[in-house]
Amino acid sequence: MTSAKRPPWFGDLPENMTEAEYRVLSEDIARSIEIVHGHVIKCESPVPLHNRIARRLSFALESARSQTDPCLTIETRVDVVLWRGPRFTFRRPDVVIYECLGDPVSKPMGAVTILVVEVASPSTAKEVLLDKRTEYAAAGIALYLVVLVDDEHDIAEIREFHLDAALSAYRLHAVHRSVLELQQPVRLTLPISDLLTA
Repeated sequence: MTSAKRPPWFGDLPENMTEAEYRVLSEDIARSIEIVHGHVIKCESPVPLHNRIARRLSFALESARSQTDPCLTIETRVDVVLWRGPRFTFRRPDVVIYECLGDPVSKPMGAVTILVVEVASPSTAKEVLLDKRTEYAAAGIALYLVVLVDDEHDIAEIREFHLDAALSAYRLHAVHRSVLELQQPVRLTLPISDLLTA
């Protein structure tokens, strides 16, 4: 779910990049890419509907967080370093829940990330359900939510995956079609229509 407009430097990015090279990029360039096994993945800007769904879901998760729960940080579009070797890999999920870090500007590693959410359109569903699902599982992230948006710009369903740590793979736990009911890492009951119209 992306827009067609690309910045002029978009075509000039290298095919491969190290973490050190990524860290010295300007912010506008850095936030337009992800790196997987050292390979640069160009990410076009999401359309407003994509951002609205992610933002509203993050607000709902934040509101559902209990003061008695362990300290959790809920963010949108923050880099999650999945691993550094043998080749640097990070992704930027639409919503992330991770253990609180001591430094407020630190970005999370996969090891402290508890849940990631991706909002997928028909054109991005394959990458989200295959590539990213495999990568997040390999990084040991316990929970993965996929919000599937259809061609009519409605949310068809939200798939909830739980990590099978022994296999380093996700198993489908639930498919939410009208109400998103989560038990962890926060307890949440949310009508899915609220992500579009609230």
